[in-house]
Amino acid sequence: MIDNDDMLHRVDRHYLGPTGLTFPFRLRYAAFGLGAVIFVTVFVLARAIVHVPLGFKSLVVMAAITVVLTARVTKFVNADRPIRSVFKAAWNDLTAPRPPKPGQTVVLRIPATVRAHRSAPIEGESSR
Repeated sequence: MIDNDDMLHRVDRHYLGPTGLTFPFRLRYAAFGLGAVIFVTVFVLARAIVHVPLGFKSLVVMAAITVVLTARVTKFVNADRPIRSVFKAAWNDLTAPRPPKPGQTVVLRIPATVRAHRSAPIEGESSR
């Protein structure tokens, strides 16, 4: 544990296993909850959409997918960047408008409110 003056960062947020029988690796507490949510999501997707049969091999594959996805997501998570902001940043990146591809036709649509204001005469101008 790093000794610093910030009490929030002084807390060790890792689960090392039961007393006397520690794991050979460190697991963050946040990874347990996220892993459970990811496993349920992978399980529902595999069973309901892909129609994977329920068996030992399929559960092992689902668990392996869960471990990989949890490790990839929690790599970006720390005290300054919570899980919610990582997902929000990923969503914003996926839904951001993209520039048109070369050669693609671009259609500009002028909203009706702008057209209505443009057709009205400007103060001081005479309409013919």
